[in-house]
Amino acid sequence: MSDFATTIPVSLLLLAPLIAGGLSMVLTGSRWLHVTNLISIGTLIAAESMIARSVFAQGSVTALGEIIYIDALSSVILFIIGTVGLACSLYMRSYMDEQIACGVIASKRLNLFFFLFHMFLLAMVVATVANSLGVQWVAIEATTLATTFLIAFWRRRESLEAGWKYLILCSVGISLALFGVVLLYYSSLRVLGDVSSALNITELQQVADQLDAHILKLAFVFLFVGYGTKVGLVPMHSWLPDAYTEAPAPVAAMLAGVLETVAVYAILRCRGIVDQAVPPDFTGGLLAGFGLVSFVLAAFFILLQHNYKRLFAYSSIEHMGLAMVGFGVGGPIGNFGGLFHLVNHAFAKSLAFFAAGNIHRRFKTVEIDEVRGLTTVLPWSALALLIAGLALAALPPFALFSSEMQIVTALGSSGPPGAWTNQGARFLVVILLLGSLIAFAGLLYRITGMAWGIAPKDIVPGEQWSVGHVPIILLGAVLVGFCWALPPPLRQLFEAASTLLAKR
Repeated sequence: MSDFATTIPVSLLLLAPLIAGGLSMVLTGSRWLHVTNLISIGTLIAAESMIARSVFAQGSVTALGEIIYIDALSSVILFIIGTVGLACSLYMRSYMDEQIACGVIASKRLNLFFFLFHMFLLAMVVATVANSLGVQWVAIEATTLATTFLIAFWRRRESLEAGWKYLILCSVGISLALFGVVLLYYSSLRVLGDVSSALNITELQQVADQLDAHILKLAFVFLFVGYGTKVGLVPMHSWLPDAYTEAPAPVAAMLAGVLETVAVYAILRCRGIVDQAVPPDFTGGLLAGFGLVSFVLAAFFILLQHNYKRLFAYSSIEHMGLAMVGFGVGGPIGNFGGLFHLVNHAFAKSLAFFAAGNIHRRFKTVEIDEVRGLTTVLPWSALALLIAGLALAALPPFALFSSEMQIVTALGSSGPPGAWTNQGARFLVVILLLGSLIAFAGLLYRITGMAWGIAPKDIVPGEQWSVGHVPIILLGAVLVGFCWALPPPLRQLFEAASTLLAKR
């Protein structure tokens, strides 16, 4: 149902990053660039809040001639984009200015950085609110273009190589997803008979059960592999460790916390249509199978890491794999656990990369063995690293433990998708718990080793207060707060999104 009241906030949602991106190319001085950025992200969050209120009242809303479609699932993703985007914007105030002061980048290149950052935000917002699977594909492809330059922003040989690798692999993946979109279009055109609306989500939801099941199966395989490359699922994950290591810290936080989540959203959106014509065990089996393999392999790779940024990269693969297991199993518990896991992972991983950015600036290395005594050298960053690390290790009572247990419970009670026996379900639960234990041990061993010990003699102790500490404190407080309570509006939003995902 179209609602004029949503037109204004939706327009603000789209115009804020677009205008800020344009202004970023003409403004001079870092202060104005940061102010513009904060105004843009503040507008975006305000618009998201107004839209979420409409979604609570109506269930789902459309706007701008039904080219925009937002429901509870979209609102959860917009919440993550806004919150992590705000945290990154605050962190960038001190991080990027220090890079200019140290001569790492020229002040003129800050304009380019903010332009790309706003285009990245805009592409993710469009991918989340578009009422067309075709527009969604274009928006996700646009994130590849923006983030390639952001990953290679330092222009070092390693960063250029990481950016090139990311571009090639994600372009191949997104090309496969395009083939899936074309197949879906072909199938829907035979039913709808309208070229202009054949990829509209709202139209497809009404006729999905009439689409050709065989074509839909093939389409979903291509869509899953294509968007799964963006998620970083094994074996399409090889771009991720290099990109996270070489990208500026706030960009790595956005890649890990937001981009992966938007790619998961694209898979879930397509799955909601395919499942109406195809037995849900087909899509659920793909999600759970690839998720489980990603989770277990990433847990072992965590044990082998000597680079703390690559450590967090493999942690992302592990957590995305676990969330996919939750969505694959489905049901109220599995879907709620998967969504809650995505949100907590986004906050914890952003905090981890902020801490990693501070550590790298002081120690000038990414080698774990060369970082010691953080509690004396950088006490605030050490505290952030410990909170993020303990949360990512799913140590109780952090909320990632709660969501992980919800996913394990869903797997144990409902069993994996398909004709599996109870013994098979129990075996997978054991595998999942074993992987969790390995990842837990690997993360704690590496992070506690960095936090304590004797700092190298050439490292100056002391952490000067800056605006960049504000998001660190806020994210740390949120992660600790989620240990004890989930605010009722958020719980209501997650439950509404879980209900949508459970519909067949």
